[in-house]
Order: sequence, then C-alpha cells, then structure tokens
Amino acid sequence: MGHERVGMPQNFFRNIVWPKFPAIPSMIILVIVISFAQAAQVTADEPNVLEARIAGSPSLRDLLSLVYQSSPVVKEAKASWRVTIEKYRVETGYPDPLLTTTYWPSDPSRNWGNKRFETELLQIIPFPGKLAAAGRVAETESDMARLELDRTVRDLAVKVRESYHELQYIREAVRIADHNRLALEHIRKIGETAYAQNRTALYDVLKAQSQSGQVQYDMLLLEELERTEITRLNALMNRLPEAVIGPLQDEPLVSLAYGLNDIYTLAETHREEIRAAAAGADKSRAEADVARFQNLPEFMVGFKYEYDAPDSPDASANNMYGIQFGMTLPVWWNKNAGRREAARAGTEKAAARVNVQINEARAMIRETFFRLKNADRLITLYRDQLLPQAIKAMETAEIWNREGQGSLTDFVETEAVWYNFQLALARSRADYGKYLAKLEGIVGISLTRKQEDDQQSPQPEAKP
Repeated sequence: MGHERVGMPQNFFRNIVWPKFPAIPSMIILVIVISFAQAAQVTADEPNVLEARIAGSPSLRDLLSLVYQSSPVVKEAKASWRVTIEKYRVETGYPDPLLTTTYWPSDPSRNWGNKRFETELLQIIPFPGKLAAAGRVAETESDMARLELDRTVRDLAVKVRESYHELQYIREAVRIADHNRLALEHIRKIGETAYAQNRTALYDVLKAQSQSGQVQYDMLLLEELERTEITRLNALMNRLPEAVIGPLQDEPLVSLAYGLNDIYTLAETHREEIRAAAAGADKSRAEADVARFQNLPEFMVGFKYEYDAPDSPDASANNMYGIQFGMTLPVWWNKNAGRREAARAGTEKAAARVNVQINEARAMIRETFFRLKNADRLITLYRDQLLPQAIKAMETAEIWNREGQGSLTDFVETEAVWYNFQLALARSRADYGKYLAKLEGIVGISLTRKQEDDQQSPQPEAKP
C-alpha cells in the first residue's frame, strides 16, 4: 500500500492488492475523562506542545488532553461548580443586620425647634438547625454540579473518540480508494490493449472506465468528509476550523472485560446521570428539612439609641438606650402545610427520577451493546472470510482473463467486490471503536479492563 509502481508484476493482485490491516491486540485502556490530577500537572507550555503533536501525528490522548484544557464547555461547567461551592457560604451565613436611622430637625409641639435623633440595629437569628439544613442543600447542589462537570467532560470525550474513529475510517477509505484506483487503471489498460487486439468487447472497456470514474468520485467525496470531520474535531478542541490534524495514531480495538449484566450493575454505580439523580434525591430531603424549619419561628435581637435635644439651652441632652427582642409568628397553618406537602412531593419526584435514569441507562446499554457486538462480528466476517474469498476470486478472474477464459467485466466485478469488502471492514472497525466509546460513556468507566486489575497493578513512583 502506498508504494510506487515501477513495473507491473505478473500476478498483480497477489503481490499488491492484498491489504495489510493491523492486528487487534487483546488489551488497551481507552481514556474517557482526563482526571483532575492530570490537569493539575499541566505545565504552562503544554498546550503548545499538544498543538505541535496534533499537527504532527496525534494520539487519542493528545486530543482529549487539549479538549479538557481548552474547551469552553468544560470551562463553563467548572465555573458553574465553583458557583455552587461558594453558594454554601451564602446559604449558611446569617441574614444581614438591619440598621435604621431617623432624624427630626424640628418638633412643632415645643416652643423652639429641638432636634431628635434615633438609631436602631436589628439582627435576625434563624431557628437553630435551619442554616445547617440549608447548608446540606448547598452541598448536594455542589455535588450535582461536580457530577455535571464529570458528565460534560465524559460527553466531550465520547464525541472526540467517535470523531477520532470516524476520521480514521475516512482516511483509511481514502487510502483504499486510491489503491483501488491504481488497480482499476491497470485493468483499464489491460482492457484497452485487449480491445485493440479484438480480444474483448467495447462494453468491457467502458465498464472498467466507468468503475474508475466512480472511484475518483468516491475519493472527492471522502476528501470533503475528511475536511468536515476535521472541522468537527477542531470545534471540540476550540481550534480554528481548518487547523491541521496530522495522521492519527492507530487505536487498537479490544474486547469488553464485562458481561452485559455486569455492565448494567456498573452503570448504576458510575453513570453520572444516575448519581446526579441520587444527589437530587438527597437535595429534596434536605429541602424538606428546610421547609420544616420555615414553619418554625425566627428570632430578632436589636439595639436602639435615641438622642433628644433639651427643652432649653441650659439643660443637658437625653441619651436613651434600649435592647430589643422579637420573633416571627408562623400562624398561617395553610401556608405551612403547603410547604410540607410540596417538599414531600419533591422527594417522591426525585426518588422516581433515579429509577427513570436507571431504566433509560439499561435501554441504551442494551442497544449499544448489540451494535458493538454486531460490529465485532462484521470485523471477523470481513477480515477472516469475505475479504480472503474476494482476493482469491480476483486472482482467479485475473488468470482467466489472461488466458482468455473470462471476460474483463468479470475481472472488474470481482475487483469491485474486493473494494467494497475493504471499505466494509474499515467501516466495521470504526463502528466498533465508536460504539465502545458510546457504551463506556453510558456506563461512566472503562469496560476493557476490570477495576480489580487497576487496583492490583503497581502504581508508578512519584517523581520530583
């Protein structure tokens, strides 16, 4: 593949046409989410290093790292998380004190204009436990925002992985189409030579020419699709639409380490939407506690100072001080009952939401699991059976055409079958990678390596 043709060997398809597809290894860990610890170790110049790698020959990890660092979607989710973190201090703080001042420049009840000055300071004190309950609500909101950040990074990673495999397929299809074009050029020349010698019909020559034109159209279409996919990837990485993405490093495809039932169980534990729904249930229970405290009184303490001007210039001023105490009276029982019932309904809604998320996850897992397994079966079918058979059929058609026992059309048809089988194999490999990314995105963890293996593997030594 990709070599220069100096001389056409006698058996062209046996020596040139056989594709050299990479083998599928047995184990590899596919990255879903770039961890916060990795992000904290990013050096100031690493974005430039990543840009250079992406323009050269990027790996999937390079693209994911740049997405995590530069994506505005991730930055937005991070900022939303920080908002909820700071909200805890707001919700658990006392209400601001109230300071009022009154000044009367004259008193018409007196003979001459005296001055009166009054200042009052009030502080509301919530019922003991109310602020703690509000803090629990803020904590659960912070947990939900963190899970939303995890979900955002996860979804972006899935999109990057899907686009990565799609771009790999398109470039592989371009390579296959170019190789097919060379093969058809060889067949066309054979046909034109045979037609000049009255050994084949004009229809056979036209068939070879039309097939060659179709492949050229396929190459133009694939080039447009490649530019479109590059633009999609660059958008995810917050790069310019036409920024260069070099030849992608191969991402070997691996088998699942878990069965379907195990995947169901893992999703209930790790899927962000399910965990967020569970955090929402905790939030509803905390809000129910807040509603209960809202039906209890709030207290007020205050300090009051009054200054009265004297009735005569010779008299001394009157300075008066006072301490105030008060409380709210939650006597509107209908309103209080409404708070309690609303809180109870919210708790039931949140609990039902957890079950909804679990059921939706199971349905998506089953569908994606089927598509993943089907892509795996197609890879085996095309790689091990159909493609070798197509190669043998082309070799036979080449021999028969050379010996005058078969038509050039048969030769072209067998070559077209081989071409389509190659594309189908490349398509199946890309689909496998995309469905694996989608399935791991649904579950929330890698499914190609068991968690106990990660725990038992030795940890790398820390470096200064």
